[in-house]
This record gives sequence, C-alpha cells and structure tokens, in this order.
Amino acid sequence: MGLALVWRRFRPYATIALQFFLKFIMKISPTHSWMSTVSSRLQGVFSQTLAVVLWGFAFSLSVQAQLAVRPEVAKSLQAAQDALKAGQVENALTLSQQTLAMPGITAIEKPIIQRTLAVAALQAKNLPLAISTLENLIQEMPADTPAAQKRPLIESLLNASQQAQDLPRVVDWARTYLKLEGSNASVRPVLIQTLSVLKRHDEVIHEVKEKMRLDEAAKLKTAESELRMMAVSQRQLKDDAGYNASLKLLLQNYPSKAYWGEMIPRLARQANFNARYDLDLYRLLELTGNLEDAIEYVDMANLALKAGLPAEASRMVEQAYRSGLLGKGSDAASHQKLRQQIQQRLSEDEKALPALEKSAKDANALASLADVYAAKQKWEQAQAYYSKALALGGLRREPETRLHAGMVLYKLGQKAEALQMLGSVQGDVTAVDIAQLWTLWLVNH
Repeated sequence: MGLALVWRRFRPYATIALQFFLKFIMKISPTHSWMSTVSSRLQGVFSQTLAVVLWGFAFSLSVQAQLAVRPEVAKSLQAAQDALKAGQVENALTLSQQTLAMPGITAIEKPIIQRTLAVAALQAKNLPLAISTLENLIQEMPADTPAAQKRPLIESLLNASQQAQDLPRVVDWARTYLKLEGSNASVRPVLIQTLSVLKRHDEVIHEVKEKMRLDEAAKLKTAESELRMMAVSQRQLKDDAGYNASLKLLLQNYPSKAYWGEMIPRLARQANFNARYDLDLYRLLELTGNLEDAIEYVDMANLALKAGLPAEASRMVEQAYRSGLLGKGSDAASHQKLRQQIQQRLSEDEKALPALEKSAKDANALASLADVYAAKQKWEQAQAYYSKALALGGLRREPETRLHAGMVLYKLGQKAEALQMLGSVQGDVTAVDIAQLWTLWLVNH
C-alpha cells in the first residue's frame, strides 16, 4: 500500500497550515478587515506624524513675517488652528477649506494651509480629503526638499490610506517612503501584507527576500508571518522549489507540528523520491507528532513487516490499539489478523536472531542486524553494529546506513555525533533529503 493513501490526507495541509494566515490578516467579516491587523502595525504613527504636522504649521505662523504670509490669510488660518485646539474639528475643517479657497493664495501660503487642512481632515476622519490634501502637499514640494521633511507626511498619508482601505495607494506610498530611506520599521511589513492581500505574489516574494536581507544584516530573525506570506505566494505561483525552501526556513526558525506535517509528505511527492524510504518518512511523522490515523499506523506496520522489522511493526500496532485507533469498527478483524501475523513473525525472528548474529560478518549483514536492533529500540546494540558496518566499508546502501546510524545516535542522546553522521549522508538524493529533515529536528530539540 505504501504512502499513497496517507499523502491524500496531507495534501490539504498547505491550506490548513499556511492559508489560514491569509484569513487571519484579512479578517473577512462584516465588522473586521485585514486593516485591523495592518493598523496595529502603524500604532503610534498617526499621533507622531500628526504632532509633526501640527508643529509644522505652528512654526510656520510664528515666522509668517519671514515667509510673507499675508495678514488676511494668517488671520483666517489662525482661526482654523484655534478651532482645532478647541476640539472643534468640523469648524476647523470648514475654516481651513475657506482659507485655501481665498483668492491669490501664494506658493508659500498654500503648503501652510494644506498642513492645517490635512490635520483637520485626519481628526475629522474625512479620509478622502486627508489623502488628497497630503498627496498634493507632498507632490507640490520643491524637487530639492529634504527627504526628512517628506517622510513624516508620507507616514500620515499611509495611515490615512490604510484606514480608507485604499490598498494600491498604501503600496505606492510605502514604496516611496522606503526609497526615501524612512526608518519606520512598520512600513515594509505593512507593504508585504498589503501586497499579499492584493495577491501580487511576485512582489510579495521580492519584498520578503529584501526584508530577509535587511534582517540578516541587522542580525534579526525575519518574522514568521512574513515567511508564511512568502510561502503562500510561492504556492500560488506553483513554485515548488521556492515553497519547499520557505518551509525549511519556517522549520528552522519557527518549528511546529503543522509545518512538519506539510513538509514530510511533500518529500514523498517529489519525482525523484525513492519509495524504499517510505518507512523512514513514517518515522519522521511519528517523531513530529503527525502520525494520527489508523490507516497510517497500519501502513507503517506493514512497511516495517515488509522490511523484516516485525518488532517495529508490533510497536506501532500495539500503540494504535492502546490509543483506540485499531481493533474496532468494520476493520477490527483485519487489524486483529495483522496483529497475529506480526506476532508470528516476531516469534520467528526472535528464534533466528542468535544465528543471524553469529553469521553476520560482512558490512551489509551487520547493517541489517543493526536495523533489527533499532527496530527493537535497543539503541546501543544498534549503534555498535552500525559502527562496525561503516568501518568495514563496501555497503550496498551506505547513505541509508548512515541515515539510520544518525537516527540511533539521536536516540542515544549523542546529538553532536548524530548531527555529524547525518551530515555525512551523500550520494542518494532521498537519503540526503531525509537526513536534512532529521538535522532540522535535532537542531531545534
């Protein structure tokens, strides 16, 4: 039977383990939106940049003589500012608009009025007006305006665009902000999240990789959410190599049962996978807590029995019986038949083991004997035979032997030696892939 049935169960794992994150950031419901998550990224931006804008127009008026603001404009604008300070937001909004509409407004007066109008519009939650005013203010700045003067205004514009759920505008101005070398660490994550919601997958991948580069330079760990968004985008683009690489990054940095449950069966679906290692994948499923269904236990037991390891088959079946997965329902009779078959084979092997030990002289026989002891979970004996087999050389399947030897060293608690052994696996693509997964597990445990 192999793993064919089991892999069908695991195919939806990407949706369960990864795409639920899209639901999280989108919050699709009548009262929530993805922006509720994004807005948390920008907490503090509004108050900070609003203070900058307020300071800007207050400073401008204090030096109105030098800036040549006409008295009638200054008087009207002052009334708007006073209304703002008094909390009369709608009045401030009206007065600001009236000031801007006065005849003959100069290039010096206009940005000062626009700042006041932008603040009033933001406080009044008139987002379209706030956005258009801030955009005009930024775009009409002289070409030689220092970036430091633009960045706070762009942060306010980003906040307003975010609240208005104007996703393309968030993307455009976030990129402008980053080109101006803005230091607000929330902006790039917001850009990535927005691109993800817009399903602009190539851009998501590009931005996450850039974030990873910057994080590495700063000796920071890229956020799990960002790695997950990259993985989702790669999956949507059917970039299997990229998706697998992202899964490995997630396993390295944020190991979880769900990621293991996604990664292990994907290995079995690779075109060059050697079915001889089906049992080893089941061992990984068990190790990572992803061996859960009756069919999986039965399949693993049958594979162990086929490999001449009835002790391992017996352990799996008895474990499934204890947990209530086997021995009931319409398959109870077949479960019992398998159980009896295993016990018979186990009894036969126990009788044959002494003779096998005496006759095991070459490396291949010693490696087989080591497999038998590993199946019995007699780790010391298994390790001793693996060592002898590797020392003799001439193994038909040396990568497999090294893989199993590394697993046994882990079971013995010899982590450094296990990592070294697993790192020596080469020459068999499937064995190397499985050894790398074991290495990921060891590094995090």
